[in-house]
Amino acid sequence: MKFGVIMADPNWEFKTYSAKGQKKSAQRHYACRDAGWIASLDVASIAADDCALFLWATWPTMPQWLDVIESWGFKYSGLAWEWIKKNPATGKYAFGTGYGTRKNLEPCLLARRGTPKLLSRSERDFIFSPKREHSRKPDDQYPIIERMYSGPYVELFGRPHNCRDGWVTLGNEVTGNDMALDLKLTAEKD
Repeated sequence: MKFGVIMADPNWEFKTYSAKGQKKSAQRHYACRDAGWIASLDVASIAADDCALFLWATWPTMPQWLDVIESWGFKYSGLAWEWIKKNPATGKYAFGTGYGTRKNLEPCLLARRGTPKLLSRSERDFIFSPKREHSRKPDDQYPIIERMYSGPYVELFGRPHNCRDGWVTLGNEVTGNDMALDLKLTAEKD
């Protein structure tokens, strides 16, 4: 099946500088992969000729964003949005760890393959939504994506709480497959 929209939230690996930092990192919640492994997934094989990619990323992995996007067969278009996280308990801005400043914002990048038809030019470049379980993205993203581009829609690296009507959700916690789906790797599997 070829998809008109691919949304992906890879399990990016990035360096921590101490055991204390490691305990606060994503690695505490799930196995993380380096950008080379993520880039090696053959995402292009499931992308329609005209396809939009929404790629969740982290600021520490910025140097690798373009490699992953290009390896997957897309061209970088810009920022889709920044997720501004609210602490549901306090109503204030949430914050996490960081190399210098404490982090709140999480970027979602937009990339394109071919010329997918943009249906709405009214969407904003931010989502202001409560922070939830680790790595769980805001539900607000789905209707925004659906207003912007036609499907079919697939979410890669999905988790059980992400399953949504009208979307195919793939990931090792949902389908039992290692990361996303049975995509051929151009690099050796572990």
